[in-house]
Amino acid sequence: MARLLAILLFTLGLAACGPVMETRYDFTPPPTKSGMQCVQNCQADQSMCQSDARNAKMECRANADHQAESNYRKAKDDYIVALKLYAKDPAKFPEPKEPYKYSPSYYQCDNLGSECTGQYNMCYRSCGGQIAEHQVCVANCDQ
Repeated sequence: MARLLAILLFTLGLAACGPVMETRYDFTPPPTKSGMQCVQNCQADQSMCQSDARNAKMECRANADHQAESNYRKAKDDYIVALKLYAKDPAKFPEPKEPYKYSPSYYQCDNLGSECTGQYNMCYRSCGGQIAEHQVCVANCDQ
């Protein structure tokens, strides 16, 4: 069993060193002036989407910071109460452990705005433009 676990961990370790791929886009503009005007509207919409996403990400991170701080303050207050109870009767109450201050999690914040590229690409195509997508290796590539 231990050998199987070691092989599994080794295999997972190798997989983590695999190539890192990124999607790249080649844009062919629309053939008409009205199509180009349409693309300008798409670009304005994309700028607004990205600005909104930046603001939402900053607000989300601020909320995560506030929540982490609030959780720590509550845990600290609970610790002080538990410490007083323990001091009164160590036989009856377990010795409390001092709370650890955790870093806030920004995981849910980091994907905000990820739809902006897809919306722009759909808009660009609806204006008559064409987009060719292809994968490019950006790290750990076989040379």
